[in-house]
Amino acid sequence: MKEKFLKKDFFDDCSKDWEALKPCKYDLIKEKITPLLELKKGEKVLDACCGTGILTPVLKEFRVLIAGIDYSQKMIDKARELHGKDAEFIAGNIENIPFESEAFDKAICHNALPHIEDKEKAFKECGRVLKKGGILLISHDLNKKEVDDFHKKCHKAVCEDMIPSNKEITLLAGGAGFESIEIFDEEKYFAAVCRK
Repeated sequence: MKEKFLKKDFFDDCSKDWEALKPCKYDLIKEKITPLLELKKGEKVLDACCGTGILTPVLKEFRVLIAGIDYSQKMIDKARELHGKDAEFIAGNIENIPFESEAFDKAICHNALPHIEDKEKAFKECGRVLKKGGILLISHDLNKKEVDDFHKKCHKAVCEDMIPSNKEITLLAGGAGFESIEIFDEEKYFAAVCRK
């Protein structure tokens, strides 16, 4: 239990300087990652593990309704300060999403999967809040090797947080009721598209 709070404290501490510590690669996200969500105007999108809301400016261009959750209250406070007029931000854990079943058309979990403690529960919760035919997109703006190498050099709270293998992701998504899983480990990004 101590490790869980250490990780949360780490993200709380990073919240005030998050944009400087981890600048958003807007062009890459816009050109390569968000198209995988197949967004349509008016859809409801969950930004799970939203941090300070770095995806909000990209997502709002699609004229979707955005709800962001993060277990770090300080990240949520910063997200509200930066993007509160464009999205609803709620302190909440991806392992126990504070929304009703089938509340969303799409969900994205960007730059966060390695840090989730109970990945099985997180996938099941994402499946629960998505409508039939919905898409969960797990994404990173680095490829798998780059993410894993980056984390190895980070603070002790996250230095062992790695992206699961493709087989593990497929099993987690399949066990959560996703019928189709496509994984892309490209030169500049990593993505897993899970269709319900």
